[in-house]
Amino acid sequence: MLVDLHLHTSCSDGVWAPQRLYEEIRARELEWFCVSDHDNLDAYPVPPDLVTRSIPGLEVDSHHAGHTAHLLAYGVSDTASPLLRALAEQLRARCERMTMMIDRCNNLGLDVCMADVQAQSVGASSLGRPHLARALLAKGLVDSVQDAFDRFLADEGTGYVALERLSSAKAIEFIHASGGVAIVAHPKRLRRTEHLDELVALGADGVEIIHPTADGADQARFSQFAAERDLLTTGGTDFHAPVAGRELGIHIDPSAIERLIEKIRMANTHVRAPNDWGSKCQT
Repeated sequence: MLVDLHLHTSCSDGVWAPQRLYEEIRARELEWFCVSDHDNLDAYPVPPDLVTRSIPGLEVDSHHAGHTAHLLAYGVSDTASPLLRALAEQLRARCERMTMMIDRCNNLGLDVCMADVQAQSVGASSLGRPHLARALLAKGLVDSVQDAFDRFLADEGTGYVALERLSSAKAIEFIHASGGVAIVAHPKRLRRTEHLDELVALGADGVEIIHPTADGADQARFSQFAAERDLLTTGGTDFHAPVAGRELGIHIDPSAIERLIEKIRMANTHVRAPNDWGSKCQT
């Protein structure tokens, strides 16, 4: 089954507007997809012809044990839900944080301003480090987006300012209260291996086993981890921008998608009519 449950648009830190991403989803004939922008649902609703292939959701930036942990919230579709209300508060903190990071860059001799960052974030509801990195690149102050992170914007970088994120425990609580399913995103990026067990203990429902950061050995390890704990498994490309040689979509066992959809149905039956979910699962 060709799916992609981890996609970003310009509504967060991707470069494609939602309609451009939807065009590519059609071209790739993805059987299931999720537009999982950071901390918002601004790319929704999806076009009518894609509704029966769409799993609604978003990626939630949280913190756990002093480190960043990202959670994919599948099945959340209500902007008035407890999760989205909490993230609206966090959005205000993101704006303040960007001002502080720009100030730090200026103090490092990097001539960048808020207008430069906003020019790289057209359509986004919040400003993040990728926008600042692209602004630095556009002004010729770094060699690449990765160079910006390596030299200035990584977690310990001289231009970095920590974001007051939701705790992972609270984020999982809000996801469940909003009728969603919480999946640990790109577990290879967790700063400590024990954090995955800890996030599951906090109530995470599953693990993203297929991701560009995970090689074959990683995928096997995460799959075994999930099987031993009867957790859901998902995957995606974590698309932000076109990359040569990498297309939308990953191959995953249909049973993994069926289990995810059933879990969402149980958590939140109003996301889509049950008959729609059922008929799609049977095809």
